[in-house]
Amino acid sequence: MDKDISIGIDIGGTKVHLGLVDRSGKVIDDQRLPVQIDLGAEASIKTICGHLDRLIESNQLKKSDILSFGVGVPGTADIKTGNVEYCPNLGWEDVPAGAIFGKYLERDVIVSQDSRCAAWAEYLLGAGRKYQSMICLTLGTGIGSGIIMDGRIFHGALNTAGEIGHCVFEKDGRPCNCGRRGCLERYCSGTGIIQRALEAFPEKLASLPHKSESVFQLAYGGDQDALTLIRAVVEDLAIGIANAVSILSPQAVIISGGLCEHYELIVSPLEQLVNQYGYHSWSRKKMLKIEKAQAGSDAPMIGAALLYKALK
Repeated sequence: MDKDISIGIDIGGTKVHLGLVDRSGKVIDDQRLPVQIDLGAEASIKTICGHLDRLIESNQLKKSDILSFGVGVPGTADIKTGNVEYCPNLGWEDVPAGAIFGKYLERDVIVSQDSRCAAWAEYLLGAGRKYQSMICLTLGTGIGSGIIMDGRIFHGALNTAGEIGHCVFEKDGRPCNCGRRGCLERYCSGTGIIQRALEAFPEKLASLPHKSESVFQLAYGGDQDALTLIRAVVEDLAIGIANAVSILSPQAVIISGGLCEHYELIVSPLEQLVNQYGYHSWSRKKMLKIEKAQAGSDAPMIGAALLYKALK
């Protein structure tokens, strides 16, 4: 059989997304399942591989038919060694994930950070197709980003390139899951938005779920406190993006994740604000483009499946 199908595995804090993907990035079949992080790394990976075996078999395939296996994890992973160096949401530190997956799948497995997988999918298939250098910023429960420089995934010498969400935004600020305080994601992610709202107008959220969507619900209803808060969040985010752009000098910033669905409130104002806070040499000419992602929620899984293209 012509090996046209690759496997993508996107491991999140609560769910795993498995998929069969062809060379063009089309999803042939996929499955989402809960993950029990309390099992530990090896037991969790073994469970994932069991589900993957069944997905492959249900499509009348064998593992030997698969072109490549790729995994995205929500933390720092070394694509060269397959080791997950630090992944607080899973409780993994210095885990040889590539080797463990390889043991159960009996194949080499490529491991990378999920935000880099999403950026790679966006570069190959989505809004990033027009650019050779870009940042793909994922705004969801937290803030992640992947960087494409000159058509390649940029990892950096310390393998931590793209941790914009964990740049300290406020000295001695809110505690972050990474162990530090004041990180940008504690102010501008979905988690940051609801925390700011609960501090600013808790009475308006008393009968609503304590999620960022409740703040947007109030904003769409014309609530001025919610609208003011979201505007402040976007301004803070614009400062973080402008700093990243000044350092990396990309052609574009692609906004992905759940918050980008609120286009008029989040994405639309960003270009003007980033230019306002950006370095004069590029901001005065409005050279930077800011766009909404196009690859959708499958992007981390698809990007993981197509990681083999990044190694060429």
